[in-house]
Amino acid sequence: MKAENRLRVGGSGRHRSGWLSLLIGLGVIISTACGQAGLPSSEVYTPPPPLALVALVDPSSGRMAEELHQLQDVIRTDATPGEAVVVMILQPSYGQIYVVQKGDSLSSIAASHGISLEALEAANPQLGPLSGRNWKLIYSTERVTIPDGAARGALLLVSRAPSGPQPPALVRLPREPSNPTDFQRAQYNRTVAANNATNAARIAAWRAAADKSLGPWQQQVVAELGKKAATPMPGAQTPDRKILAASLVAGLTTLQGLSGRRMLLLLGGGESGPGALAPKSFAEVNLVIANLSDSKAAAAWTAAGSNAGAASVNALDPALTQLQLAKVVNHNP
Repeated sequence: MKAENRLRVGGSGRHRSGWLSLLIGLGVIISTACGQAGLPSSEVYTPPPPLALVALVDPSSGRMAEELHQLQDVIRTDATPGEAVVVMILQPSYGQIYVVQKGDSLSSIAASHGISLEALEAANPQLGPLSGRNWKLIYSTERVTIPDGAARGALLLVSRAPSGPQPPALVRLPREPSNPTDFQRAQYNRTVAANNATNAARIAAWRAAADKSLGPWQQQVVAELGKKAATPMPGAQTPDRKILAASLVAGLTTLQGLSGRRMLLLLGGGESGPGALAPKSFAEVNLVIANLSDSKAAAAWTAAGSNAGAASVNALDPALTQLQLAKVVNHNP
């Protein structure tokens, strides 16, 4: 009887061979679902890096309002969890740049330069909550703007988007079997398709939740920019290369303390051309120059930005600014 039972369970040699092939095929799927070579069966989705945007606007008569409205469209169109936005005006001076030394603190730097700690923090938003940092933690070789009297009121807006929901866990794709049977190949392809569909659905759900969480922040920033656009700045100078150079240094100093996809957006004042840009000064920075009506200035910006190591350079004439600015800023690789 025992032998008969064993025979019924095992089946004939031909059937055992068929079941063995089936189990081997399933084993490929089961083993990859449980992890490949000790790897976990899932991994957390890594979203694209957040945008770190510094926008420079021309405060001279008739320009600032239009440029801030263009920036409103950028913010309204899209946003990323943890996005940082700083809006600065083009002006003759932001003060000097100080390189942090070992043992420095913002308090000691402020005291040694005869300014208040509050003024120093206000001029360097990248060293505080904007980048998720504690003001008390600064590091050697970091660059700090020491503001002068002209820098007062230079920052029109400093804001950071909420971090959004936790990224989802994604199903790890199985390893393709070597020398598979037709059955194993079919099982593998079905599993890959199913896992890809599951992952796509989870990412889409996360993005929808992230967009919903960012909505109130976008509305708040758009409203703040609207208020700034309605407040003219009488007596503001028309930007020249000196003003532009000082403002670029301040913008880059701010960006260097921010993580993510760094972007410097020059909404006005670019007609005078870039002047001399220091080598590697735009390293890992995406440069966008908007509202350029002079094709020669556009070509000069493209060449100078590339030579300064910019990750990308986009020079947009007024028509392209209206049509493509939001896309270029929000989706630049």
